[in-house]
Amino acid sequence: MKLTLLRHGETIANRDKLVLGKSNVPLTAVGVTQAIKAAEKVSRLPIAAIYCSPFQRAIQTASYATHKTGIPSIALQGLREMDSGAMEGMKMDEMQIKYPEYMKKWGLDASNTRPPGGDTMAEVHQRAWNSILNISKSHTNEHILAVTHLFPIQGILCKISKMHSNNYEQFKIELGSLTTVLIESDNNSIIKLNETSHLNIV
Repeated sequence: MKLTLLRHGETIANRDKLVLGKSNVPLTAVGVTQAIKAAEKVSRLPIAAIYCSPFQRAIQTASYATHKTGIPSIALQGLREMDSGAMEGMKMDEMQIKYPEYMKKWGLDASNTRPPGGDTMAEVHQRAWNSILNISKSHTNEHILAVTHLFPIQGILCKISKMHSNNYEQFKIELGSLTTVLIESDNNSIIKLNETSHLNIV
């Protein structure tokens, strides 16, 4: 299965550099433009199915791909973003002040450090990867689009690269970007990483 991963467009939280997990926030005007441009690029691919995170920003981004391709999106819980718990909506400096011990642990082992009331990075990465493997069982030799978030995409790339989840920051994934991978029974590979050329088209 060939899989193109589309990171949703910009939201107010992304713009203002706030922690954004399970909050259901819509796209900004910039985010809508990113989603439209990504959809135009995707419409030129032989996409057979569209899956997306159940969060509003991903559903909204996927809706533009649906408009261009005529393919309805299917929401999957496994593609949702990390639940940031008590950190939701905070800025980095605020987190450092209110949760210094958590931030120290996160710096040492983000994969296994749980925010109060939230997910660990390892859990996010594993459920995203499990979702992709399940999708691949139903779409042999097909090209699939998955609209999701930063941490799930980074987790999928870590799994393909056989890298520990703590190395997630090795993969820069921008808002509205497209990343394409190949999922095979005996081998997985990255074809294109963080493609953003479509976002520069006027």
